[in-house]
Amino acid sequence: MKTTSALGGLLAVITLSGCALFSKGDALQVRWFDPETVRPRLTSATPAGPRRARQELELGRVSSGRGLREKIAFRDAAHELGYYEDKRWTERPEVYVRRELARTLFEERGMRRAIAGGAPVLEIEILSFEELRGEPPAARIQLRALLHEAHEAILEKTITVDRPVPAGVSGFDGLVRAMAQALEAVAAEVATEAQAALAAREGVER
Repeated sequence: MKTTSALGGLLAVITLSGCALFSKGDALQVRWFDPETVRPRLTSATPAGPRRARQELELGRVSSGRGLREKIAFRDAAHELGYYEDKRWTERPEVYVRRELARTLFEERGMRRAIAGGAPVLEIEILSFEELRGEPPAARIQLRALLHEAHEAILEKTITVDRPVPAGVSGFDGLVRAMAQALEAVAAEVATEAQAALAAREGVER
């Protein structure tokens, strides 16, 4: 009799536990975000002078660490990084960075894209692509740029761009907008540094 009562109690506990597991609410709803600025019409800049027109560049590898994937990262402190479970980028950060760099370098700045050969190669490592929590909150992109030719480094620099979340923008859209601004700014800075380094090298060679 006691055995039957104990068995019945155990079954009741299992049943209640099962109900609790299946009644914890809806499944996780993941939202997807794209930090690129929509440009219905791109007005490419005309190369300013013969020197810029002669500059040639190969856009090489754009990479990031294992922690930078589709999950959106946030930083609460200098050494503490977390990830949103319900928010994702539509693509990996390196895809956004590579596309923005290509647009800035070859469409806006008028540089010639080298596919393979003896042209200088620009390689990028993404160190940060994250939300900075605080007052005010901001978006941060940090890149390490290496411009090299053969076995010689022409430029090696770490570039960090922070953009505050715009005031008055509600919800998560503010961070996405700030990240889009940071993406444009960091690509422009990399392009400026690369062009200056190439121009300086040309001057030395002459």
